[in-house]
Amino acid sequence: MQGSRPPRAKPLDAGTRNRMETQEGPAGNASTGTDPPAGPGTNAVPRDHGAPASGAPSGPRPVVVGREPDDAERARTLAAGVATGSLATVARDPAGTPFASVAPFGLDRQGRPVLCISELAEHTQNLHQDPRCSILVAEAVPEDGDPLAAGRVTLLGTAAVVPAGERDDAKGVHLAANPYASYYIDYTDFALWRIEVEALRFVGGYGRMSWVDPGAWAAAEPDPVAPLAAGVVEHMNDDHAEANLLIARVLGGRDDATSASCVGVDRYGIELVAKGTTGTGRVRVGFEEAATTSEAIRAAVVALVHEARAASS
Repeated sequence: MQGSRPPRAKPLDAGTRNRMETQEGPAGNASTGTDPPAGPGTNAVPRDHGAPASGAPSGPRPVVVGREPDDAERARTLAAGVATGSLATVARDPAGTPFASVAPFGLDRQGRPVLCISELAEHTQNLHQDPRCSILVAEAVPEDGDPLAAGRVTLLGTAAVVPAGERDDAKGVHLAANPYASYYIDYTDFALWRIEVEALRFVGGYGRMSWVDPGAWAAAEPDPVAPLAAGVVEHMNDDHAEANLLIARVLGGRDDATSASCVGVDRYGIELVAKGTTGTGRVRVGFEEAATTSEAIRAAVVALVHEARAASS
């Protein structure tokens, strides 16, 4: 591979990461964040989760080495893998009350949700009166999983019927995500609506949350290896447990680790959970360069293993 390895980052504890998200920019990095909307109680918003009075095991600090996705990329990747959200509109009756409903959608290249909704639906009538709305898009929660540990993104903006000249493109966007809609999409009571995203809130599970700049959202690309991630994780845990441990110990600095499992992979690196004498903690190690195919992921992981073996010999 060409190029040199990115400089190793110092491990960041969860509190530091949260303070960075709040102080450097709500997107979790200064380049994509804008100040969160001001409002009542803004100064009272906590910057970290509060441990119970009895205390909780602190464990080792999370380790982040090299590049990781920013929150705009994380949010676009999440939304690209989901085709149904919860649409919130402003109710006509009771006037001004939030009204939530199920809404299949597709995302266009700019990350704008395209809906196909009927004039018979209450949310459509709400939008005619007040186009302000939001749509919550959430990851699926595994059986017995913690829903608050799953990622989600709320897109806020205004909705309008797609102009006639753009309808064919919008129709393709919606059908690509919701092919079953083909039987009703041309009914006369249905129309394609598009939400212009004006603000968005990303939550990546406990301790990771931010306001993401709409421009960064529009420009971000979903992770091309996201559809492959589950298979890579399973393969690494089933067949390469020793490699996981080697990467965590040598490249991640968890020399106390006695075991490590792979919990994620993306275009920029691999995510591990390492267990050792100091406790259980996250270890992320970045690839030398972005990997966008299964072959590139395999080569990048092999390169990490070779680097770790060379450093430990």
